[in-house]
Amino acid sequence: MFCKTVWHGLYILPHGDIRLCSIATNSKNELDGNSARDKDGNLMNILTHSIKDIMNSDKHCSVRSLNQSDPKAWSSHCDCCKIREQVTNHDRTHKNKSRRIYLNELISTDDTATEENHIGKASEAGEIDWYPASLDIRFGNLCNQKCIMCSPEFSNLWYDDWHEWTGGRKQFTNGRPVTLIKNEHNKWVAPVELQWYDDPRWWPKFEEMSPHLKHIYVTGGEPMVVPAHDVMLDKLIEGGYAANIVLEYDTNATVVNDKLAERWKHFKMVDIRVSMDAIEDQYELIRSGGKWEKFVKNIEKLKQYEKESNRQIRVSALTTCFQMATAHTILEAEEWCKSIGVHFHIRFLEGAAHHRVLHLPVAAREELIEIYSNSDSEKAKMITQFLISNRTSTISDPKHVHTFVKFMNFLDERRGTNWKTVLPQLADMLTRYNFMP
Repeated sequence: MFCKTVWHGLYILPHGDIRLCSIATNSKNELDGNSARDKDGNLMNILTHSIKDIMNSDKHCSVRSLNQSDPKAWSSHCDCCKIREQVTNHDRTHKNKSRRIYLNELISTDDTATEENHIGKASEAGEIDWYPASLDIRFGNLCNQKCIMCSPEFSNLWYDDWHEWTGGRKQFTNGRPVTLIKNEHNKWVAPVELQWYDDPRWWPKFEEMSPHLKHIYVTGGEPMVVPAHDVMLDKLIEGGYAANIVLEYDTNATVVNDKLAERWKHFKMVDIRVSMDAIEDQYELIRSGGKWEKFVKNIEKLKQYEKESNRQIRVSALTTCFQMATAHTILEAEEWCKSIGVHFHIRFLEGAAHHRVLHLPVAAREELIEIYSNSDSEKAKMITQFLISNRTSTISDPKHVHTFVKFMNFLDERRGTNWKTVLPQLADMLTRYNFMP
């Protein structure tokens, strides 16, 4: 299935390496983590490879070649959008449409390659000869929260807990190992790989791409706490490119200020999704470091920016990941979003494995189907469809549920929380199915 991410996009991981797509399937070993590799099999990095070489990585060419030879076929890399389009009944107008459909509509690429005319636009091997119109970027892993489903790759605040949880490991990886080191004061040193954007090779490459960009997706870490994010916006404004570019964010909205809003006014549109996951004490448990009261105030501030800009700056959604911790909390979160007039968006978490709902026993998943099938809410219907379509899935492995309980108990000790009290329905379910010690 044609997707502008693959034909027109470039995705930079927090350590500068390149992947096919930010939501491409990463739980199947045979897919190589969707890591982009060059013709010699080397991992591609924004500092070591040219822009046009990156656009023709092995993964990009493979998917484009399939798009041309069998336009209706889904690549095995694209399960996330495939599932999304299934649970939304292939409705292209659905508020929770797939990212493939969203970006096909959002990214302006003239007639270079579109869903209607892409066949023959690439070589038979899938190679192209144009610059990206869409940049998907993560400026390292600097963050001010340490969400339970996150990792040190995407949040530097995870270092201590991850080090303890893994029994003293000092390396993590998403294709290329990153090593954690402490200084003479016993403080973690930011790995150089995660500061790739400070390398003098980066900004000339960004400036090479800038005239062609129509869309930039920024997440993190937390994008709004990284100085390089502001530098990027300033360069686009000063270069005269901003008015042609849609900015898209996934942010925790902890850093919202008027100075940033003034920068945003220069862009064609600013589309902001705010990560929420749950409300009140459940929010604070899942998004460790976040404070619910401050979150609510910052959403109100963003809504004010939206009003003042006539929706040129807009809060398009508050988002949640459907995972073990939110398995029973979705409806309450959806109702809260309705009460403040902001769309609620749901994603289906794929990893880490111990957070994935599909590892629950069949009978437990049937309980969730019963809960959500009795609701008329839009998200309930999506969850019901998701669970029903995976009834026969062979992925279920109870060991991951045991790991989840052990992991949450570990975080309780480290963070002074009590997950069983905050998530009583989940605790009750896991007790009844003999997962609790």
